[in-house]
Amino acid sequence: MKNKEKAMAALLSSDTQIEAAAKCGLTDRTLRGYLADPEFYDEYLRRKRQLVTDATKQLQSSYNAAIKALRGIVESDLSSEGARISAARAILEYGDRFTETNDFLTRLEKVEQQTDRP
Repeated sequence: MKNKEKAMAALLSSDTQIEAAAKCGLTDRTLRGYLADPEFYDEYLRRKRQLVTDATKQLQSSYNAAIKALRGIVESDLSSEGARISAARAILEYGDRFTETNDFLTRLEKVEQQTDRP
């Protein structure tokens, strides 16, 4: 594997640039040089965004199960009152956040559609 590819992999899997340098066997100065290269940096940002996109998709695929679990706690006579209240609070709080986010995205799409018109 070429040094730049090793550096890229290390940067994407490390918490700090120094940790990445140690992981791939290069100096921090070398990594800074790679990151100063616009082509390398653009590819780094693209891959970093892809990691976030992939993680988001994984989280989203668990939403239904999480909601079902919370509803089960809220609706179960076997759940303690505290557990039911905590689950109900989570449903309400996250429901509000999802609603706000969805409303914002809907409005943003409308604005984008209006600005894209000739």
